[in-house]
Amino acid sequence: MLLASGIGTLLGIAALSSALFFQAYLPHQVVTAPVYLQYGSSSNPYGVAPLVASRMKALQDYDVSVTFTMPRSPANLDRGNFMVSLHLIDSGDQNTVGARADEFARSHIGFGVSKVLFSSRRPVLMPYVDPLVSLTSRVLLMAYHLLSSNSQRHTLTVKLAERVSFGKDSLKPAAAYIEVEAGQDIQIYSTQLTLTAQLRGLRYLMVHYRLLTYIVFTLLFWFFEVLFMSAAWSAWSSYTSLPASGSKLRIRESAPGDATDLGNELEHDDGDEDDDGDEAVPRGAFKHGSSPLLKRESGIKAEETFERSLADIPLAGAEADDEDESEEEDGKRQIVSGKGTSYSKEGEETVRSRVSQRFV
Repeated sequence: MLLASGIGTLLGIAALSSALFFQAYLPHQVVTAPVYLQYGSSSNPYGVAPLVASRMKALQDYDVSVTFTMPRSPANLDRGNFMVSLHLIDSGDQNTVGARADEFARSHIGFGVSKVLFSSRRPVLMPYVDPLVSLTSRVLLMAYHLLSSNSQRHTLTVKLAERVSFGKDSLKPAAAYIEVEAGQDIQIYSTQLTLTAQLRGLRYLMVHYRLLTYIVFTLLFWFFEVLFMSAAWSAWSSYTSLPASGSKLRIRESAPGDATDLGNELEHDDGDEDDDGDEAVPRGAFKHGSSPLLKRESGIKAEETFERSLADIPLAGAEADDEDESEEEDGKRQIVSGKGTSYSKEGEETVRSRVSQRFV
C-alpha cells in the first residue's frame, strides 16, 4: 500500500512537471499587436506596437507580417506601389518609445538609446480590379453591396520578415516601429502586426502530437524520479545502518562471563538439565533482573566442577606399589628384629593380622 501510494504520488508530480514544462517551453504560435497609425506629425503615417516579451521565446523562428484593412477608395486605388518599413527595437521603458519614434519619423536618424534589433522594408500594392469585372460583380451582388459594409473593404497582408530569431532573452524586442511610406493621403481603417512562430524539432512534436508527447515526457519524469528516489533511499539506508552494525560488533566482542553471555547461555540451555543433573535456570530468571543470583550459581557450578575433577583423578600405579613396598619392608624389619626368638613368628602373624584388618 505504501509502495503504491508513493508511485502514484511520483506519477502525479511527473504529470504536473510535464504540464509546467510544456507551458514554459512552448511559444505562442501567433503573437498579435495592434498598431495605431499617427497622421499629421510627419511626412508618413507611423505607429508603435508594444510586444510582450513573455509571449516570445528565444531561439525561435518567427514570420513577421503586417495587415492593413483599407477601403477600395479612388485615392487608394490610384496610389500604386508604396513602401512599408519595420524596425524591431529593444526598449525597456515604454513611456519614452513614443517620443523617440516621433523623432525618428521626422529625421530618420535613429532611436536614440534604443537598439534596433531588426529592420525590414517591403513594397505594397493594392490589387488591381478590372472596371468591367467590378461593375458586373456589383450588379449581380447588388443586395450584398447594399446591405454589407464589408463589401467595400479590402484586407491587405504584407510579409515583412521570414524566420527571424533572437538568440537570447535579453535580445527579444520590446516594441515594433511601423511606417507606411505612402504620404498622408493614404486611407487605412486598421493595422495589425502579427508574429507567427515557425515550429520545428521538439516544439513541432509538442504542438502537433501533444498527447503522445505529454505521455512520453510524463513517463520520463516519473522514471528519473523513481531512479533518484531509489538512490537517495539506498544512501540513507547505508548511512543509518552504520551505528546498528557497530553495536552488534560491540556485543559480540564483549568479554566472556558477563551478563550478556550468561543470558545467551541460559537461553541456549532452554530449561534442559546439565551433566550433574541440576536444573538450568529458566530464561525468565535472567529477564526479570536476577543476574546476581545467576552469577552466584555460575560460580558455585564452577567450584563443584573443579572439586569433582580433583576427586576423579585416579591414583597412579607407582604410588600404590610404593605403599605396598613400605608395608612389606615394615613386616620384614619386624621379622628380622625377632629372629632367634619365638616372637618372630608371632610378630609376623600379628603384623599380617593387623594389615588384613586395616584393609577390611
